[in-house]
Amino acid sequence: MKKLLIKKSPFVFLTATLTALVLVSSAANADTSWMKKVKPFKNGPHPKLKPTKLEYEFSWKGTVKAGTVTFDFNKKDKRYKGLDISQAYGRSQGVAYGLFPYHFSMTSFAKASTHKPLIFVADEKDKRDKVKTTNTFKPNGVIHSSTKTNYRTNKVRKRDHFFKFPNSHDPVSAIQYIRRQSLKNGDKIHLCLHPFNSPMFAEVTVLGREKHNGRACIKLDVKLQKIDKDTMHLKTYKKLKKATLWISDDADRIMVELRSQVFIGDVRAVLKKQSKL
Repeated sequence: MKKLLIKKSPFVFLTATLTALVLVSSAANADTSWMKKVKPFKNGPHPKLKPTKLEYEFSWKGTVKAGTVTFDFNKKDKRYKGLDISQAYGRSQGVAYGLFPYHFSMTSFAKASTHKPLIFVADEKDKRDKVKTTNTFKPNGVIHSSTKTNYRTNKVRKRDHFFKFPNSHDPVSAIQYIRRQSLKNGDKIHLCLHPFNSPMFAEVTVLGREKHNGRACIKLDVKLQKIDKDTMHLKTYKKLKKATLWISDDADRIMVELRSQVFIGDVRAVLKKQSKL
């Protein structure tokens, strides 16, 4: 469930997801041309999302409930002038909780004017470990630091690295970036993501417009590849077969549903409630 809720969610793209499916990868593709495809961080013409709360339900094939995720976008805090604060938090539920009790929260601090991420922090807890992640986004790259602590043994594992690539996104800022682009049919958007421990390259293709879950939506195809930090070569995923995303075709442009074809089957995240913050 840990991998299901976080690393296959739109905060990997958006990402979980958009987000980030940092799973076992296969042989590297000795191609660094992706670096030229990633554009400097720049807002598109679509308006910024007002402070909004979005509540989602995760399931297998839309029938077996697996967990919940809530997003709070663009919160204001007097302590952080000029910044937007966006959060995501959730847990496993039902049968999934019995198999893998899991809770998580993550917070993105970004410039209010551009959504450019400054700091991303995440806390994860399961029945064995707790993990604390901090990613600091600098003009020339990302400073990653994470600590994993085992409850039973108190053993601590620390990871630190510097990913030398500008214009990287956290999972939440990636969502903000994508929704503000023109999103014309056939458009392709390329992003460099650093959601947790591993950097990733995302290609988002606008497939078209259609009615979905009773709403006018923009349909997106999402492909993710892992980036080797040392060689900057791409690695493919065996465990992600396909990811399709529907976002509302209106001023809000919020995620209506995410479907991921992964090694355990059809995993879905469906919007259940939208409200103002």
